[in-house]
Amino acid sequence: MSMFSRVEGGQVLLTQRGVYTEAELYKRGEDLFVKLKSGFARLLTTNNTTAANVRWKEIEGVDFSTTSDGPRLTVTAPPAAQVQRRKLRAI
Repeated sequence: MSMFSRVEGGQVLLTQRGVYTEAELYKRGEDLFVKLKSGFARLLTTNNTTAANVRWKEIEGVDFSTTSDGPRLTVTAPPAAQVQRRKLRAI
């Protein structure tokens, strides 16, 4: 079992020394991470990461909010089940 969970549909646009790449988005607790070569880098505020010379430009495929600690997934409650009503027929 991994300590990092893949965020389904989430992608991150990264830039490192002028080269742009796409990477898969991961989470651990409330923190968002990106997989780099042999490890993970946490996404920080102001588009920085914990990896030297790597910045994130955009996150796609998921709803997120920016906090002072970095981006966080926006948790949405599942829609409440609606009661199906039957139509009445005139006799």
